[in-house]
Amino acid sequence: MAGASQLLQWVGLAGAVVLFVPKASPRLKAAGLLVLAGCAAALIHSGQTSGLQQMLNGLFVGSIYALIALGYTMVYGVLKLINFAHGEVFMVGAFLGWFTLSALRAWPTLALLAAMAVAMVGCAALGVVLERAAYRPLRGAPRLAALITAIGASLLLQNLGLLVMGASPKAVPGVMETATLQPVLRATGLVVNRPALVTVVAALLLMVGLQFLVHRTRLGRAMRAVSEDREAAQLMGVDVDHIIAWTFIIGSALAGAGGVLYALRYSTISPGMGLLPGLKAFVAAVLGGIGSIRGAMVGAMLIGVTETLVAATTFTQTQIVAGLLWLVMLLAFWRLGQAQLHRLGRHGRGLLLRWLAMVGVTAASAVVAGIAAIPIAAWIPGDSPINGSTYQDAAVFAVLVLILIIKPTGLMGSYAPEKV
Repeated sequence: MAGASQLLQWVGLAGAVVLFVPKASPRLKAAGLLVLAGCAAALIHSGQTSGLQQMLNGLFVGSIYALIALGYTMVYGVLKLINFAHGEVFMVGAFLGWFTLSALRAWPTLALLAAMAVAMVGCAALGVVLERAAYRPLRGAPRLAALITAIGASLLLQNLGLLVMGASPKAVPGVMETATLQPVLRATGLVVNRPALVTVVAALLLMVGLQFLVHRTRLGRAMRAVSEDREAAQLMGVDVDHIIAWTFIIGSALAGAGGVLYALRYSTISPGMGLLPGLKAFVAAVLGGIGSIRGAMVGAMLIGVTETLVAATTFTQTQIVAGLLWLVMLLAFWRLGQAQLHRLGRHGRGLLLRWLAMVGVTAASAVVAGIAAIPIAAWIPGDSPINGSTYQDAAVFAVLVLILIIKPTGLMGSYAPEKV
């Protein structure tokens, strides 16, 4: 039974991966969605929902990372600048939400709506200040100067937070019940509480709104034009300074909303809280393809699911050694055999042979790595099981390295040569 459950989890995960393949046809994505839904229904029916629960938790965490990652990718798309102060904007949004929730805790619904509004407006204003004071004077300077300035702005905001709020964590007032939603538990066997549900619904609404703004409004068309070619957009009458300011406003407002949702989910905040989520959101933006809004969302969800699945798993030393060996062998085979794979072609029989070769190499590498790991692990002192939560951050960065080696532009990124 356990083996069948694990097989269903892996098949369902494969179906989910197909949904995010950039060049997959609509029929293939529809098939992936059907496979995912079928595996989820089978797992719920059998009562084996532990893996599905962790994937759901990963989506909750990934939705927060996505709101932060969107700010990174929007600013990079327009300015070609990595705004490393964005994690601290997220921290400021969490504290603005904390102030509002503390003041209005007697009216829970009003407190939640007001916290989102205050955090988004306050962070949008902070984003404008950062753009005007720190980045606009360096727009014609080398990129390294702007990058160093972004790191300096990040440290400044973090230390200002320590100075004003102190180093001790702050408890977030409970404006929502954290008990498990019983109807969901009885119907599916999945543990979902109200803060998690509000988090993912609010994040999805904000992301859908951003997609509408970018693709269906005049401001969005101007943003895409500036991202494509700033000089040509300026010649066509686009106010570039105005568009860049709006990019910082929108990206910072999304980070502020992410800060409030993070505070609601984890119940404690501190001035240093922006560092690790901001770094993971940056990893998500790079993983999905820096400059791609859809890629940032996909990368954030992948990071969230990876983190929670690894944290919920207990590994033996042999499994860890086998995983590392398998990763090294895959990377070596990919770099050495890339030219041979390209010769097979990308259509018809060549595409089929290409996929068969990749699947065969992956399976053979896994078998060899598993066999080789046994004597290597025997030389390592200690044999107690290892909790995956110790290495969840390492797993996130390992996924990033693996994908960037295979596709340097990220999952949904595209190569854009520098204009000379």
